[in-house]
Amino acid sequence: MLARSIIYAAVLVGCAPPAWANTANVYIYGITSLEAGLPSHATASIAADIGTNFFTPDPTYIPLLDVSSVSGVAAQISGSGYTASANTTFGSNHAYASASAFPSTALGAGGFSGWYDQVTINGGVGTGTAQFTVQLNGAVDVGTFAGGLAYTLGTSSVHPSQLTSNLPSFNVLSSPLSWPMDAVNPIATYLLGASPFNDTSVLFSNTPTSPLTGGIPSLGDRGMTLGDDVGMGFPTYDLVLMPGAGQNVNVTLQGTLNFTYGESFYLISGMGASVMGDGLESFCAFPTAIGDTCNPLVKDGTGATTLDFSNSANLVNIALPQGATASFASGETYNVTSVPEPAEWLMLLAGLGLVGWRARRCS
Repeated sequence: MLARSIIYAAVLVGCAPPAWANTANVYIYGITSLEAGLPSHATASIAADIGTNFFTPDPTYIPLLDVSSVSGVAAQISGSGYTASANTTFGSNHAYASASAFPSTALGAGGFSGWYDQVTINGGVGTGTAQFTVQLNGAVDVGTFAGGLAYTLGTSSVHPSQLTSNLPSFNVLSSPLSWPMDAVNPIATYLLGASPFNDTSVLFSNTPTSPLTGGIPSLGDRGMTLGDDVGMGFPTYDLVLMPGAGQNVNVTLQGTLNFTYGESFYLISGMGASVMGDGLESFCAFPTAIGDTCNPLVKDGTGATTLDFSNSANLVNIALPQGATASFASGETYNVTSVPEPAEWLMLLAGLGLVGWRARRCS
């Protein structure tokens, strides 16, 4: 459905690029990266609203946008009835979006928090496996508006600014694009939807959909559902919340990465939260214009919708093979620990078994 694609795009990517995105051949951080002239590490905090004018320009719409590329310095906006913010440090993403009302010119608002760091793992030969643990905590109030949150921790062998998104909706919502998180090699991901309908399938689905081959999106018969976006499918939502206040989200995400010793790569993290207003119902004008019908459904939620993930997500641990060390271009200290290789685990377990056997013999 088109409404779902807009929410998905809004939470996965910021509505504007970081300040350095269009700067070429400048060593902003004074550190040479894998691609000459591009920074080896960076943070981006973006807060922005989304106008209803991305199909038809509206001269009365003045976008709200705040961007911070300084670690720990927040970006935030405050509109008529809505707010959004983001704050980023290396290893931590923080995003917030809330709305009790939107003016006719604004479709929604959101915050995007992203960071990346060039990493090299040494201390071995060949390949190894690293384990990552992320703690995601937040509080959600689901009222009359739809919303969503997406988190991704992943890697890339090329600079994040050179990644290309596969989501057509991104091209509608922001240009040029920055840090398309759907293009990274995922380690850990989480996708949450907030539905103002008790029937969550109106806007979200827990079943992946297949990409369409092209053409105009198919028209649904359920109000705002206009079919899947052209040329893309949607992943499974990990959690879809129905109307209600004070819903806590506490999730531990874990994933592994197979790496090659001595080869540098980018560790990339992005989290976006957004709330979409009643402007979604304006899409009913599209089927009406071509002779179809569209009846907006009555929402079950009331009051404001808030996605407060201002205290997470946090990369709490990176576990490397025994003897391996990781260097980070940012100089940041992450919680890096080591775990024994599988063969060493077997030796350890065997040793414990012998200790237990001898203890029984002596008793």
